[in-house]
Amino acid sequence: MKKLLPLIILILASCSTTPDKASREIASSKRAVSSEEDFSWVEQLNFDKKTEEKYRADKDEFDFSSSDESSHALLKESLTSLPAAKLEETVSKTDDPLMIINIKCYQGKFDEALKIADDQYSKYKANTSYWNQLGTCYFLKSDFAKAILFYNKSRDLDAKFVPPVNNLGVVYQKQGKFQKALSAFKLAADLNTFAVTPTYNLAQLYLRFGTVGKALPIFQGLQKRSPKDVEVSSALASSHLIKGDYQSAADIYARFDKSTLALPSVGLNYAVTLKLLNRPIDAQTVFGNVSSSSGPIAEYAQKVEKFIRN
Repeated sequence: MKKLLPLIILILASCSTTPDKASREIASSKRAVSSEEDFSWVEQLNFDKKTEEKYRADKDEFDFSSSDESSHALLKESLTSLPAAKLEETVSKTDDPLMIINIKCYQGKFDEALKIADDQYSKYKANTSYWNQLGTCYFLKSDFAKAILFYNKSRDLDAKFVPPVNNLGVVYQKQGKFQKALSAFKLAADLNTFAVTPTYNLAQLYLRFGTVGKALPIFQGLQKRSPKDVEVSSALASSHLIKGDYQSAADIYARFDKSTLALPSVGLNYAVTLKLLNRPIDAQTVFGNVSSSSGPIAEYAQKVEKFIRN
């Protein structure tokens, strides 16, 4: 792993010189050394070695209100489901460079994020979370090769650090390497049994391939930890639906508000559930309130519509 370090530094250093630094370097190279030389520009330079910021576990969780946490069990570990307005609010209230890098990447402001990462390199180069955040930036840019590179650099600094292990699983799943993804999620969950995200991802992968017997108890456990979490509850309902326990699925969906049921990922399955419970009118009503969708989920919506109207 350590053999990758020169390449990583080269990537970061490729844009590490700011205009101010460059102008000082050019100016100093052209100066003729003499007794009359004006060295006042030297005072502007900082010769102090920057103190490296070591990893602190308490800074690797997102500090949101208790109400936010109760409604979203995954929130403290990931910004994936945070709305744009909340991202903007959060970045305006923090001075933590790693948090700012992470948020700006989720906002799609990659140049800004990577500029901050470059500026903070000397301070955070030994910080495992720094490299994990860089990996996530490149993952969000769909540059999976660099994402894997930086996640592995993070693991090189701390093999027991859970986030990059989980994130490698996410990359592998995106690439269709499901066996490698499964192994990564299992390892991440084993490294920290209290970590919600890898456990959730593991159960989702089980569910994707119809292994509902393994997924269901995991989602049930997660729901007990955060009963208001929509993603977890929706996944649990889907597990009941696949298993054939339609009433249990319907009971969960019935607790969601209208805005949640309007989400295609939730409302479409609820419509199917109602149809299977011989409630075709209710199924069509739910389907009619689902927001429009695109891509693969739009194809699924067409199949659901055909199913509930027959």
